[in-house]
Amino acid sequence: MFLCSIGKGLEGLYKFSGALAALCLVSMALCVILSIVTRLFDGYVPGLTEIAGYLMGAANCLALAYTFRNKAHIQVTLFIEKMGVKQQRGFTVFALLMTSLITLYVAYYMIRLTYFSWDFHEVSDGSIALPLWIPQSVVTLGTILFAISVVHSFFEYCWLLLTGQAPSSNAQEEAL
Repeated sequence: MFLCSIGKGLEGLYKFSGALAALCLVSMALCVILSIVTRLFDGYVPGLTEIAGYLMGAANCLALAYTFRNKAHIQVTLFIEKMGVKQQRGFTVFALLMTSLITLYVAYYMIRLTYFSWDFHEVSDGSIALPLWIPQSVVTLGTILFAISVVHSFFEYCWLLLTGQAPSSNAQEEAL
């Protein structure tokens, strides 16, 4: 019961992250449109291009957890399809474990990068001199949520294996 409620809470967090990514994309489009319109009327709003770039990075990272959990990432199954069921399950556990370690590593270093940008008062080179920790913190949040989603998938798949509910060989690629 407890694990189910945690899983539902995490799924809600992933959906919220996906919604934030969509909001970033809409905001990015509005920045680009505003930049085009103001230039048509010989105006200039400083920093719009820079902010649009930061919003694109934020949208990409915030969408990672949602797309991973909803099986929307590109998967290469050619190698896995040639394996037997036990080999597929073992390889799936290995792949999820390695991906978990890599995403945790990336999230850790994104946290460090953001902290050092805040600690050293780094600002962007653009026309508005935005403190870099602000856009970096959104990217860091996205990488943390992605790492959580991969670790969640790893433990979920291992639990399915332990309880005998693991997917059959035909549905194996859905687990990754």
